[in-house]
Amino acid sequence: MGNKNEESITYETYKEQIDIWYRTHNIIQEKTELYYDFISSLLNIIDETYLGSDIIQTDDDMNSHFNWCFNKVADNFKQEKIYFIDKSGHYEYMWVLFYKGYYTCDTENKAEILRDYFKLIFNFNKAKTPIELESFIDLYKIFDQNLKKIN
Repeated sequence: MGNKNEESITYETYKEQIDIWYRTHNIIQEKTELYYDFISSLLNIIDETYLGSDIIQTDDDMNSHFNWCFNKVADNFKQEKIYFIDKSGHYEYMWVLFYKGYYTCDTENKAEILRDYFKLIFNFNKAKTPIELESFIDLYKIFDQNLKKIN
């Protein structure tokens, strides 16, 4: 019984600390959901339209496919009157992440691994390791800096 009580106290302490961390970094849950939707949509489009490494072989091929997917997601958000700066910091970050974690990765279930990772780091209620928290803050800030406006 004491073990369960200790876990509860530990989680409550973590929750208090994470709330302070979010306030310190001006993290807003609604924006977190928006940025997660963007990244999730991008991953889905990349994965659904990827023709395979036998067709998309060169870095130029990969970048062209990524550009098309990124522009498609950005256009979908524009239709919802949510505007990001065109191909700025969030584009560069996502390109490097997907280049390493998707296009040049040989792992068979790479899309599912990325989905699980993004779901974890963008989940407000899930405890995060310090590395996951830093990744989340980095992604959040990059997207926040590149959000033009929401109408």
